Amino acid sequence: MKKKSSGFSLILILVFVLPLITFILTVYTIYLKNEMNLLDLQIKDLGSDYLSSQILEPEYSYENELILPEIQVGKTKAKVNYNIQNLNYQLLLDNSATLLKSSNVGAVKIFDSEKKAFEEALYALENGINYFIFKNQNKYYLYREDYDINANDEQYLYTIQIYLFYSPALAIFPTMALREAGIPAVVYNGKLSPSNADYWSIVVGLFETAKESDEYMKNMDEQKVFELTGLGIKDRFRKGIYFTGVENE
Repeated sequence: MKKKSSGFSLILILVFVLPLITFILTVYTIYLKNEMNLLDLQIKDLGSDYLSSQILEPEYSYENELILPEIQVGKTKAKVNYNIQNLNYQLLLDNSATLLKSSNVGAVKIFDSEKKAFEEALYALENGINYFIFKNQNKYYLYREDYDINANDEQYLYTIQIYLFYSPALAIFPTMALREAGIPAVVYNGKLSPSNADYWSIVVGLFETAKESDEYMKNMDEQKVFELTGLGIKDRFRKGIYFTGVENE
């Protein structure tokens, strides 16, 4: 009877218990494998997040990498053909340069005719010429880097500074918000005295006379600017900007 019992137990183990143990081990192995894969994905995600954080928030070179060259948006769209009848001031402003310096190659021409100003701006846009357009009442100021002035002369105009920053990154985003709302803002790259260190300010418009700039400055919509940028413009003031004509080759 004991031999039968032992034989039955052995058969039971071989037929039921061992397969069950094998099944359990197999399931556990699959579980561990899935966990390892999940861990690997998490590690990769962590690596991606870390890399992204280093790209978005580098403490050492963010400012330098965003130092604005002469950002010439028009040049990037030089292959596009526009119909003069479909042009408007906002489209030309959107495609114009976003950076001017205290002294700039080229010159500014002033037009009483919207059609002529648009034609001149359109030529710059379609031919990759750096330009900036500004409308004040019935006058159109058009800066183009290929405009020349009399030899040994320098053109002096006015602009209105509304903010000053020591990082280009801080200047560019409010500038774009203002321009999208039709305010002719541009980043101005100047030099501090006597250190000669760079600064970046947001300026608005170009003006032939101090009186014209003061009138425009007095009528600026402070509330609109604040809503667009979150910054007040209590300290706005007039400043000079130079144009030197075309560089001699």
